[in-house]
Amino acid sequence: MLATPVLVRAKVSEVLRRNAEAQVIALAATPVWPHDERLDVSTGRAMVVRPCVSTLAIRDELARVADLAPGDVLVLLTDQETSELGASITARFVGQKVLPLDRWQQLASLFRARDIDPALVEEQWAVDALLAVPPVDGYPAVPSGYLDRASALSVLAETRVGLSRLDLDLTGLLQWSIDPAHLVRWCALDPAIRDGLTAWLAGRGGHADVARAVLRCFAGGYGPDTVAVGLVLAALTHSDVCEAAQVPRTMLETRAVGGALDAATATEWGRAAEGLVQRLLTQDGRVVAGTVLRRAEELLTEQGAGDLAYPSTVLESGLTQRVRSVGSQVTALLRKRRLYTDDLAPAEGESARLKAHALAVDHGERVRRVEMAIRLLRWLAYRQASGQPPAASLAEAARRQQCEDAWVDVARARVWEGDVDPAVAAAYRALCAAVDAVRAEHEQRFARLLADHVRTGSTLRELLPVEDVLGEVVLPLSGELRVLLLVLDGLSTGVARELLADLSSRGWVEHTLAPARPVLAALPSVTRVSRTSLLCGRLTDGTRTHERAAFDERGWPLFHKSDLTTAGAGDALAPKVADAIRSGTAVVGVVVNTVDDALDKGGRTPWTADSVDRLLDLLTVAHESDRVVLLASDHGHVHERGSRLSSDDSGGARWRSSAQPPGEDEVELTGPRVLLGNSRIVAAWNERLRYTDIRNGYHGGASAQEVVIPLALLGRAELGLPGWTPVHHAAPAWWVEAASAPAAARTPKPSPRRGKPAARAVPAEPSAPALFDASEVVVDTWVERVLDTDVMVARLARMRRGTMPADRLVALLRTLDQRGGAATRAAVARALDVPEARVGSHIAAAQRVLNIDGYEVLRIDGDTVRLNAALLKTQAGLA
Repeated sequence: MLATPVLVRAKVSEVLRRNAEAQVIALAATPVWPHDERLDVSTGRAMVVRPCVSTLAIRDELARVADLAPGDVLVLLTDQETSELGASITARFVGQKVLPLDRWQQLASLFRARDIDPALVEEQWAVDALLAVPPVDGYPAVPSGYLDRASALSVLAETRVGLSRLDLDLTGLLQWSIDPAHLVRWCALDPAIRDGLTAWLAGRGGHADVARAVLRCFAGGYGPDTVAVGLVLAALTHSDVCEAAQVPRTMLETRAVGGALDAATATEWGRAAEGLVQRLLTQDGRVVAGTVLRRAEELLTEQGAGDLAYPSTVLESGLTQRVRSVGSQVTALLRKRRLYTDDLAPAEGESARLKAHALAVDHGERVRRVEMAIRLLRWLAYRQASGQPPAASLAEAARRQQCEDAWVDVARARVWEGDVDPAVAAAYRALCAAVDAVRAEHEQRFARLLADHVRTGSTLRELLPVEDVLGEVVLPLSGELRVLLLVLDGLSTGVARELLADLSSRGWVEHTLAPARPVLAALPSVTRVSRTSLLCGRLTDGTRTHERAAFDERGWPLFHKSDLTTAGAGDALAPKVADAIRSGTAVVGVVVNTVDDALDKGGRTPWTADSVDRLLDLLTVAHESDRVVLLASDHGHVHERGSRLSSDDSGGARWRSSAQPPGEDEVELTGPRVLLGNSRIVAAWNERLRYTDIRNGYHGGASAQEVVIPLALLGRAELGLPGWTPVHHAAPAWWVEAASAPAAARTPKPSPRRGKPAARAVPAEPSAPALFDASEVVVDTWVERVLDTDVMVARLARMRRGTMPADRLVALLRTLDQRGGAATRAAVARALDVPEARVGSHIAAAQRVLNIDGYEVLRIDGDTVRLNAALLKTQAGLA
């Protein structure tokens, strides 16, 4: 047998692994060696190869062993049998014999295998590569002692170029290509090995054409950009832009892989690249993903296709163009003389696509403004369709503020913040103008009804004056439970809705008075009047001294802003505050000024529990002390939105006591509930009017935003108290989702869908009790097909804990699918018919079934639940 450096090195490495002290090795081979005499071995030693044509030649070489460098191994190639050499010679050899030199035996030895797959005979390039540079300790032992072709080539790919056997699918190939070191190793391969690995990798997993294209790109001038190229192809092959993208796509393919690709190959490459980047963004690869995304943006621009990124689910330019698309939809809708709910379908779709973008979380506020814009459009359409008449009474106007307009105020506060894109900003301005016009009608009507009410001094049981909260709410509560009265100075109904939604997501259950009684501030709606009246339990004008004295009379402690900020090192709350809450005292009062301070200083939006100083600490101590929390306010506020100044220093920011008659944006308030200005003031109802210097916000006026104030009882569970009702779905329908159109809206009859599979029932699993109750639920479309796959049926059968029924799993998947893969917690709560506070536990139950092998098919990002339907189908074996 003719010896080669590969065979000799492999054999010597094998011998040295067993006998590190070996000095002379005789190999059975033709005594010819036209190669370098001295070769390195993987063990770190060197060998000197000498061909020996006779016994005499062998003796001569043995006589010169002492001349070798320290650590060198003498390797003798001989065609003589051991029996022909004599014991005096063979005694110097390792094993006292001439060792056979057989490539297959060498290969089996390196893998500790007893048998070798005959298919490897066809892969001589792979055998040579495996024998050429074996690891010091050989290759990993093969299971059952059988070396099959796939195992051998997988090991070769891993040892030569770092391509793990776990990453031999298309996505793994792309992830491997990101590392520049892999590119260096790939390009340094012998061409035969590179061609052989390319052919083998291309034949795996049904992605032959794509794998070949990826590897051509990898080995070419665009090697480091293989994933970035895929991201660009994902955008340019999409049906929305493919025609316009034909030229730039061909340019990129020619540069990257040397020629045009068929649409299927380019699409599959793009889909795999997007899937990889989405996974990197949700795991620990955000830095790597950011580098790839930036390069993809550059490539897109280089091809002159920067304006065609819209279909991309991962590129930032795609997200920006989706925002612009929503802006265009908003502009078009506002031009209609009448807005119908079904007109909003395209805008709803664009919004859903935006929320499904992988970078939506990173651009949370921008995406949230789009969501709020859609909500305002829905509100306008619902209002037009229902023909909502003006409020007939103050109580009705107050309830409208509490139950509907508060949500409108939250949305328009976000939309008012605008967008960096000029066209989108213009759309938002037009939308704000349309909404503000309707809100102005509501505010004017409320102010006039308020003026009539305070002038006559009438009492309405449907309303709760702020001065009666202590006597009619706090005192009865304290007879049943210990109470923390938490007064957030300046908290409006709009800010309260944001804050309570956040608290609900943290497990707090909101309760409201039953029957509902909106709370009205004292007048003017300022702290010295309304907060003092609240805490004293009677109409009065005063300061914190008066408030504390009133609480002292009842034996209750009351803490103000300065009391909360005296905590020492290590104390989240001042000890005296925490001790009071933990005590047995029936009522503890705490005043927090964060919201009111923000009117002067700005910031703090969106309003969450984290935004309010000490709020979470107060709630935690109250919960640990088994004390319910009554969240209250003294007055609301209006935001600064391009207001005009009407200089008058006779009163405050939004009221005056001067004798000048009220203008068109004002209302005169007189009566016993007006505690300043000798029981007569003029207050602004229009939010654009102020009497003092510009600030972030104002209060003291007669708008519903300032006068109607929130009151909510909070517990960690439903309290079951008489006179209180738990709130699970506070938001109006138009806020949560695009519900079915009101009767007045156009509702075209849908045409039947071709090829729709017949609905059938999901059979119940015999095992019990499973995580999902597999009672019969009629489902259709891809949801049914996914749940009916062997993978999902097996996962459902293995689950033993939880109570989420199958109909809720179906409802969850449908809800998310209909919204482009993303929906708010509130929308999911409505779809599942569960309290919003329990959405997290239901999603966790669904994740245990849907998130296979740690892949995030279903996840929660803040207030948004996200579904990767494509990945789910792939995991279930449908893609």
